[in-house]
Parts: sequence; structure tokens; C-alpha cells
Amino acid sequence: MAERLAVIMPAWNAADYIESSVRSVLEQTHRELRLIVVDDGSTDRTPEILARLAAEDERLTVMRVPNGGPAMARNRALDALGDTADYVMFLDADDLLDPDAADYALSAARKGAEFVIFGFRIVRPDGSAREYCEKEELLDRASLGGSLARLYKANLLNQVWGKLFAAPLLKEIRFPDYRWGEDRLFLFDVLGSVRSLAVLPACRHSYRMHPGESLIKSWYDRKFAVAVEIDRRMEALCREFSVPDDADFRYMFAKSVFSCLTTLYSSNCRLSAAEKRAAIREMLREPRLRERMSGASGGLPVRVLSAVVLSERPGWIAFVFRLVAWAGERFPKLFTKIKHRK
Repeated sequence: MAERLAVIMPAWNAADYIESSVRSVLEQTHRELRLIVVDDGSTDRTPEILARLAAEDERLTVMRVPNGGPAMARNRALDALGDTADYVMFLDADDLLDPDAADYALSAARKGAEFVIFGFRIVRPDGSAREYCEKEELLDRASLGGSLARLYKANLLNQVWGKLFAAPLLKEIRFPDYRWGEDRLFLFDVLGSVRSLAVLPACRHSYRMHPGESLIKSWYDRKFAVAVEIDRRMEALCREFSVPDDADFRYMFAKSVFSCLTTLYSSNCRLSAAEKRAAIREMLREPRLRERMSGASGGLPVRVLSAVVLSERPGWIAFVFRLVAWAGERFPKLFTKIKHRK
């Protein structure tokens, strides 16, 4: 009997691209699947498009909820699953799965993996792409710790998509109610429980960037607090797996701090200059900032930006990260290359 797969997709005002995303799921070579789209209070044509698609394919279920963000939308779908699925995948409403993505991930699950990670690509509006993947391996709890830092630095533990989960693994795990970082915290909870994890090398998921979209346009007022929570949770995972909390983990925290500071100067942050300085001063009060950033890996760019932050001079920090934001918006390919270096 074929494995029952549930794919969960939150959607908010996704009318421009949701049809192709939905079809990329329904046209999978693995046919025993159910797609649950949670319409998160859309005010555009998303509901009409979903109604039409659901009428064409009974495997598509649409849930409509008041707007609460993707984390809460995913939780609603997980709560509704019951025992109707053997495996679960997640997909955003503007992303695409390769036609054999589900079968590719299930091939590792059939060998005993409860949690499967496969590669993904970021596709820019001009059609160029950057791929993120790691070598093939099957890890148990005894060996997972040794690969934890490498997978984290490879950007494979930041997003909930590009992965397959055994449904029983998610019985007690839900997304925290955040608008940033909720994926990582969810995955860290999974890692705390998983007994076997497979990494597959091929990219089978496409993250589509849209014209005008930038990787730094994600200012969120709770972002730094969540970054600190993520770092604490990773410290706990290092203890659970008996691995050193080394410079690579500190590098990932440093990158989160840089992201928090950069997005203060992105075009979608509406804080005044005084409010931005106040936000920087509040970040500098975090006791773990100096301890965690002092020993980060990542080469010269990380050392330079860490020195700027650790100078504890709000005006200087504001000047430098305003420049970083400017460069990120004008030279996105270079910014992506530096931001996502391993």
C-alpha cells in the first residue's frame, strides 16, 4: 500500500502564483497524497482560485481561517490531520516541487528515516538560481550530532520546506506563534525527538523570488528576541547530542544578529531614526551578545561586522548596517553569496 502523504501549504494573498504551486503538488508522481491549503484570511482572488482547483481534484482540501500568520495556519492543518497521513511535507504558496520530489523523499523514508532533508534552489526573477544541498547520508541519534553544525551552516535547518516528516514525529510538535524563526524552532524540536535522519543531495524544491523582492526585506519587531531563543535552543541541542557548541554555531547566531540589524534599515521598516537607535541599544543589553559573537567562524566579513557590533557604539552600528542594507538591495546576488556562505 502506498504511503499516505499530506502536504500543508499556508496561503495569504497568493493569487499571482498559488495555482502553479498547487499544481506542482497535485502533479507529483506519488499519487497517494492530500494537499491541505490553509487560506490565512486572503483578501485577493486566492479563495476563488482555490475553490476552482479543489473542484478539479478531490485531493485538495481548503481551510479558511482568520489571518494569523503561516505558523498558526500550519498548526491548524496539523491539528486537522488526525491519523490520515503517514508522512507530512510543507510548501509555501509561491514555491514549487519538482514532479518527483515526494517520491525522492519517500525513497529515504522507506529505508527507515523518520525525517528527510533534501536540497533546494533559490530562483531569482531573472531565472538564475543558487542551489543548497549536502552529501547523501543516513544518520541515527549517535551520529547526528557530528553533522549538526554542517547542516545548520548549509542553510538546511532554517526552513520547514524541503523536508519530509514521519507523521507520528509531529504528534506533539507545533510552530511557535512568530513571524520569523518559527521554522527553525519547529525543526529543533523535531531534532530533539528524531531517531533517524536522511540527507538527500538533489534539489527538488524551488523557492521563487519575485520582482522587487529582497532577502533583507523582513523586518519584524520580535526578530532579535527570537534569534536569542533560537541560539539558546541550539545550545540545548548541542548538549543533547554531546557535541561542542563551537564557532560554527556562534556563526549562525552572528548571522541572525546581522540580519536583525540590516532589516532595521530595509525599506519595509517604518521606525524612525530614533526608534532604530533605541532598538540597537536594546539589542546591546543582551548579555549573551558579546559571549556568543566573539568566537564566531565565517571569515573576514563576520569578524569585521562582529567587531562593529561589539564596539557597542549605536551610531557606528547604525551607519555600518545602513550601508549593508543599501548594498543588499542594490547588489542582491553578491549579498546572497556572502549571506549564505558556509
